[in-house]
Amino acid sequence: MTYRIACIGEPLAELSNGPDGLGTAFGGDTLNTAIYCARAVAGQDIAVSYVTAIGEDAASTAALDLMRAEGLNVDFVRQDPDRQIGIYAIQNDEHGERHFHYWRDASAARQLFATDNSPEAQAIAQADLIYLSGITLAILSPAARDRLFAALCARRKAGGVFAFDSNMRPALWENANTAKSQTQRYWQITDIALPTLEDEAALFGDATPRDVVTRLQSLGITDGAVKHGASGPVALNEGCEALMFEPAARVIDTTGAGDSFNGAYLAGIAQNLPDAENLMTAHRLAAQVVGHKGAILPRDPAPTVRRIGSVIRLHPEHYAEYTRLHAEVWPGVLARLKASNFRNYSIFLKRPEHLMFGYFEYTGTDFAADNAAIAADPTTQDWWKVCGPMQDPFETRKDEEWWAEMEQVFYLE
Repeated sequence: MTYRIACIGEPLAELSNGPDGLGTAFGGDTLNTAIYCARAVAGQDIAVSYVTAIGEDAASTAALDLMRAEGLNVDFVRQDPDRQIGIYAIQNDEHGERHFHYWRDASAARQLFATDNSPEAQAIAQADLIYLSGITLAILSPAARDRLFAALCARRKAGGVFAFDSNMRPALWENANTAKSQTQRYWQITDIALPTLEDEAALFGDATPRDVVTRLQSLGITDGAVKHGASGPVALNEGCEALMFEPAARVIDTTGAGDSFNGAYLAGIAQNLPDAENLMTAHRLAAQVVGHKGAILPRDPAPTVRRIGSVIRLHPEHYAEYTRLHAEVWPGVLARLKASNFRNYSIFLKRPEHLMFGYFEYTGTDFAADNAAIAADPTTQDWWKVCGPMQDPFETRKDEEWWAEMEQVFYLE
């Protein structure tokens, strides 16, 4: 029997500055989560539906096309001829942090749960797992929030599971008190909690992820995690406290990081995977997302070929041992280089100066992440311990370099 996930919220047209000027994409926290969830369960008997309302304008139609292309069920996406899709613009500071500007007063999604017979309630009644966020709540009228709450309560009594992220956007709420009271109301019926520390601190004054965990556990919530950026999530499941999470290799744009985490985590729930595995998988995806511009990673990013040359010296007395080692490089070292998309790797040696020139081609899509994976590999670390003392690095190399990277000034294909 198909396992059904329903993500409820507001899709948005996203405007952002890029190298070619102003670009348009699509996002919105719950849409991002739905897309990442659908990608993670592709090919399995799991259906991910997006539940929303959009307009009949060109941007709305393009958003609907995206949903279909990403494998989302759109049976519960209704089009309102009198309204349109919401719009937002993003500016990123030098640390990758986001600043938002919204145009969403005429968004069709604000009419979700407008009546007792709204089709959104039917979507909830059919779902095994329902997900929404604080942004979903904030755009609804008070009466619509009540209808949504009643539908969730009825579905939970029938065996459904409710997942919630408090995702706080103060400008969307009537006032701070309403935001706090409504968020607390929905926490009280939550089965899977996926908040961030910043949002819970703003709403409830929690100082640490552990404070959030303790408060949510007091409500009976034992599944999910408090997202805490580079430090990694803090699980509500006490059996996962010993997990260690690697920070992202680079941070370009934090848009969509939490949404991608939620999508991967919910996919794991649908597949009945162990919580520790869900947390690790979700964190790794979020770490990948922050290294790229935009909330949604390309489905099939085109590989780039990056040619890299570098130089170092060899201590003359180690010539024989160094060349012997490189005649039979450890298999684990070679496997890690290939897994990190390093190709055509060569090292040349010039004697009597004992100058070494290294050259390789990188064919992946995330050099920083692939390079970090090499550095974190235990076999590679042991290899460096053997070879490193034989090498004599240049004093003029950059602080983070061992082999000094060179500037390419000519290439003939």
